[in-house]
Amino acid sequence: MLKKRIIASLCIVAICTSSVSAANIADFADANGHWAYNALSNAVNDGYLGGTDDGKLNPNSSLTVAQMAVILNRVFRANNTALTYKGISQSEWYANDANKAVSAGFLPFNGSLNINSNVKRAEVFEAVVNAFGLAEADADISNLTKFSDWTQMTLNQRRAAAVLVQKGFLSGNEKGLLAPSSEMSRAEFVTLIYRILDSDVIDFHGDLKRDDNQIEQPVKEENTQQNEAENPESNQNDEQNQGDTSGLNDDNTNDVQNDAEAESDEQNNGGESKEQADVSEDKEQTGEGSTETEQEDTQNEQENTANDSSADVQILVNVSDLSGINTENEYESIILSGNAPEFPKSKDNKIITERFVINTAGSTVDFTDDMAVDTKTLVVGSGNGAVNVSKNDITDIEVTGSGRTINLSGMNLNSLVISGTNNNIYVDDKTSITNIKTMVGGSSNAINISGNVQNAQFDGAYTSVSGSGSIENVVVRGSYTSVQEGMYQTFDDSKVDYGLDGAVLSIETPLVKAGGDIKATVTIKGVKKPIVASAQWYYEDAKDNIYANNAFEVFDGKTSAYTKDIEFTKNMKLWQNVKFVVTYKNTVTEQIETLSAAGSVQIQNYPSSHYLPDASEVLAKVNSTYRKGNKDYTKDEKTVFVNAKGYASDTKYLIWVSRSAQMVNVFEGSRYNWKLIQEFQCATGKASSPTPVGVTKTTYKQTGWFTDSYTCRPVVRFYPGTGYAFHSRLYYPNSNKLKDPSIGFPVSAGCVRMMDEGIYWLYDNIPSGTTVVIF
Repeated sequence: MLKKRIIASLCIVAICTSSVSAANIADFADANGHWAYNALSNAVNDGYLGGTDDGKLNPNSSLTVAQMAVILNRVFRANNTALTYKGISQSEWYANDANKAVSAGFLPFNGSLNINSNVKRAEVFEAVVNAFGLAEADADISNLTKFSDWTQMTLNQRRAAAVLVQKGFLSGNEKGLLAPSSEMSRAEFVTLIYRILDSDVIDFHGDLKRDDNQIEQPVKEENTQQNEAENPESNQNDEQNQGDTSGLNDDNTNDVQNDAEAESDEQNNGGESKEQADVSEDKEQTGEGSTETEQEDTQNEQENTANDSSADVQILVNVSDLSGINTENEYESIILSGNAPEFPKSKDNKIITERFVINTAGSTVDFTDDMAVDTKTLVVGSGNGAVNVSKNDITDIEVTGSGRTINLSGMNLNSLVISGTNNNIYVDDKTSITNIKTMVGGSSNAINISGNVQNAQFDGAYTSVSGSGSIENVVVRGSYTSVQEGMYQTFDDSKVDYGLDGAVLSIETPLVKAGGDIKATVTIKGVKKPIVASAQWYYEDAKDNIYANNAFEVFDGKTSAYTKDIEFTKNMKLWQNVKFVVTYKNTVTEQIETLSAAGSVQIQNYPSSHYLPDASEVLAKVNSTYRKGNKDYTKDEKTVFVNAKGYASDTKYLIWVSRSAQMVNVFEGSRYNWKLIQEFQCATGKASSPTPVGVTKTTYKQTGWFTDSYTCRPVVRFYPGTGYAFHSRLYYPNSNKLKDPSIGFPVSAGCVRMMDEGIYWLYDNIPSGTTVVIF
């Protein structure tokens, strides 16, 4: 059986346009002992990475989208700029490389990646698979289910990851994670690149390594010291490079800019490079589970590669044509990259391959019957430029690239599968196709059919189908797909899932009057098709579990009401937040969709007089010293005082004798819950015989004290074992005539004198053992 190989044929028509300083890995102290030392060394030697002139390679810094583009452009010597990367200014330093990368298909056609952001691992998976021509329109993603976070990727990212896992280039960590949302370091990226370049799966047909005479000496980088001064942690962080890239910081942003500017200078000066040093950027802390330990991951993935059944497969990267490829072997794939070559034409001695992948940029590719290539499956991959196909022995076509124009003429296809986006595909009247399918994620494709199609399934959103041809059976699952009327015999769009697309939420949050409840109502409009989702109300950014609904019916005009009983306090927030969130897993795209609406609720509070005063203010105000003109405390202040002090009593009553206000205050309740029920004026001990402050209790009662000089009645004792007591003012002996009517200021010998009504109330109601506070 012939050895199966993957061959990538790369057309190289220009001198390498990227310029990196001539360097050796030994020049960089931060690479010494690094877990990715070998990959870093290769990247430096091959000119993919350089360093700053202070001897730093910054392997642990996070990779940005711009840096990924620069490195991939250098690896594949991309030089076509037929397309411009959307959403960027062409005056920016990275514009030229961004244009090259999108023209070659390394960056997404729609410009959806922020060129200055740190690239996520899932984004790297997709870019690398596109660059190496490994993308499959209908890749088997079942081998991803062993990773617990595989669902966090888009379907196109899953297809890319599935290919990398199947080929043994990606394995994941011991926790079963691919960490698709985590950032990737420079060391991790070049490790992945060389894992592919150096594997048994791939072999380059033609040498991509840079010639020494193409490498210019660097110009001194003036911004290095400034960058280091702004990032003092960078030196110590990059020294911690042995297997630790979880959160190191470096700032050499200008290095990437200088690379791009040097490349621009080289082009403008006939190939003479004015080199600047590096491709690097700041790295954020990735966090728990964000990236696997690279040493373990590298070992695991290399072991997987060694054990993979595809270890005999090779990718050959060729020069300007297909000559030199061994026609005695049957290859699994030929991957044509760069500019389109002149195809050799021969009916004998053909290159035999199972898959022929067109990853060309710029030139039109004509794939005709007289080509010296025998393949059953043609893949129109990343890159740009038209592809014209009229080769009768091709039975299957996959379109994994985006923004391409594809013309099919005089063909008899079993299948046409499209996973790319924004493609224009023309099927002439002499072509028949058994099955056409647009994959989920393969959106915004325009298909013009003049021939005949038996079955068509459109899972990609915004698919447009028109033409004079015919389709027997049409099944639509992608949203906003249109098929020209009259083209089909049967049409089924019952499984279209618009999800939350087009839906909007509006929220009403009326004013809450004092003592009222928070009320909010949300209304959903613009729902294309009823669905069942999950709904959750939030109060002050926390889930209100009472208002969680996992079977929330969503339809146009649907409402949801919320009520929250809130506690009114003196200094409460007068604006409080509520939020409503709908979550839905789309049955077609399998992506989690969310829709939310937040509102601020205005609270109309009670006036300050409604509330008890603050305890700290009361405690600071209350004292035990009598001064002429003292005013009594308010009822609220008295209540706050005894509760703030935490006084307890063995009975349901508590007595506070205020020496400063000359008042006896009686409370009912319990500790921390006392309520003022009686207030009586009194007279405590004079300066020479003051009533002692402290906490005591009532002991026993007497009907009165009767002496030769005075009478007082009745009497309620406190401070056990002493003569201190509550009693009336002094009367003449055996008389109802007051001898000393003094009240409201200190005058007694230490007891607490009271008006008759006050002392009789105590005598009649206060049991022995009641706590008495003298303060």
